[in-house]
Amino acid sequence: MGLRVYPLCMGSQSQRTSSEDVESVIREVGEVTETGVVPSRIHNDQEIHDLELERIFGESWVFVGHETEIPEPGDYAKRYIGDSPFIFVRDENGEIRVLFDSCQHRGTTVVRAEQGNTSHFRCPYHNWTYKNTGELVGVPHKEEAYQDLDLCEHALAPASQVDTYEGLVFATLSEAAPPLAEYLGDITWYLDLNLKATEGGMEVVGEPIRWEIDTNWKVGADNFTGDSYHSAATHKSALDADIFPPELSPIGAARRPIDVTDCSGHSCMLAYLSERDFSGGIPRDLLTDDHLSDEQQRIVERLIASVGTVFPNFSFLQMTLNADPGNRDICRFLNIRKWQPIGPQTTQIWNWILVPSGASEEFKQRAYDTGISTFSLAGNFEVDDFAVWDGITEAAGSEFTKTIGKQSNYQMGVGTMSDAREVSDEFPGPGTAYETNFEDGTMQTFYRSWHRKMIGEEISDGDAK
Repeated sequence: MGLRVYPLCMGSQSQRTSSEDVESVIREVGEVTETGVVPSRIHNDQEIHDLELERIFGESWVFVGHETEIPEPGDYAKRYIGDSPFIFVRDENGEIRVLFDSCQHRGTTVVRAEQGNTSHFRCPYHNWTYKNTGELVGVPHKEEAYQDLDLCEHALAPASQVDTYEGLVFATLSEAAPPLAEYLGDITWYLDLNLKATEGGMEVVGEPIRWEIDTNWKVGADNFTGDSYHSAATHKSALDADIFPPELSPIGAARRPIDVTDCSGHSCMLAYLSERDFSGGIPRDLLTDDHLSDEQQRIVERLIASVGTVFPNFSFLQMTLNADPGNRDICRFLNIRKWQPIGPQTTQIWNWILVPSGASEEFKQRAYDTGISTFSLAGNFEVDDFAVWDGITEAAGSEFTKTIGKQSNYQMGVGTMSDAREVSDEFPGPGTAYETNFEDGTMQTFYRSWHRKMIGEEISDGDAK
């Protein structure tokens, strides 16, 4: 992919100095493979945040929603790409569209409800009216006030590209972005362990639950690449609640851990039983091998957990838990989420629960309840993370962080820091696989992708210096 050059801002000496300082911070992040550290400042800095909106969210493929959220013609929901509001809609012909939510007249947002069903969108300011394809079809008093207006030139602006993968809908603001299939690349091998494991795929249950936390969007995104190191400390109270059978515990000896780095610019972690098959909390009659390789199928039958981040801000988490003391059977769910940046120190989390489309209503409800009670606003894992993530951003935004050039440590596996980081020669999946969850390569991959986008490269272009 071609290199986009982002010049430093011109203007006063103070402006140039500030820009040069930020570009220096960006370059330092690009050295994370060798140093294992990143400047803490990137987790709370207004100028860096503004550049992210332009260089990352303006250039990357960003998750918008799932096809099953808008199953019928006219179904729509409000969504965001960076700070830009969009309408996620299935038009009257059944085509999925992502339309910029800004009237072509004075620019106000057209949609005020969070979701609904309609054949037309009517601007509340002057009643310009659009079909759910985005076409402008109504202008009040047109013959008197706008007789020469060409309606065809004033449709709602669509996202530059929209595409789907196994029900996941992504969009990008950049016409120059590579196709979605190329952007996702090898991470689809790991997405498929969840999305293709059951006949009929997955569907969303309920609406996405949203909440805001006082932390930078990258903190959650890097954690979900596979930070198992924090589990025993941060989530001790949840582990003590007996929601895992002993062999499925995040710190259980029966687990075979795998960290996957450098996977087309994305990364993930998974754990599975190495000695025996295991249905993973899904009724066996739902599992299918029609869409998976033999190697993928073998892992699916033993899979305990998988978690990963598709750069920049889409994450998935699949776990097998037992959150219901009245029913000790384990249950598997798929949690997907979006780390929506609100500002340098505020993130809105969008949280969906997915279940197999072919499952019984009883199983779907149980999987949903398990997901909501563990990884959602009041979930017993979620509240643990709230308690520590805000502190990262608070300290990162302080003057002393800038004064001393404070760094955040991602050094597990760098140099001679750890003897446990060994590349697996036998793991069948793509990317670089390590037979441990105690290494920081998954997070280093995330920050290398961040660096590449911030200097104008594609995330899979290779190590950028």
